Amino acid sequence: MVIATTPGDHNEGGMAVIHMIVYQEADLRQKASRCIEYIQEALQNRDYETMAIEISELQYLVRQLQELERKEARRQQLLSIIRDMQRRGIQIDFLKLGEERNA
Repeated sequence: MVIATTPGDHNEGGMAVIHMIVYQEADLRQKASRCIEYIQEALQNRDYETMAIEISELQYLVRQLQELERKEARRQQLLSIIRDMQRRGIQIDFLKLGEERNA
């Protein structure tokens, strides 16, 4: 069974997604590190209001990092399913499926 696709189509898009996720994760980690520095500085200066704000921001960043982790796990699961389908000779045209879904 073949659902029209050309080899490599999904791989190119997949690489873009990987780069985007890696960039987002690096950005969030850098922001979290800065928050930790600001929390330490606020603690040393006894600026508890700023400290509370930075802790809130850090919690938000942690949630964002956890969400990225969940997305990556789902992506890996999907890739595993796709590889299994390809081994069975089934190919999927995600672009065509997306167009049908949006119609």
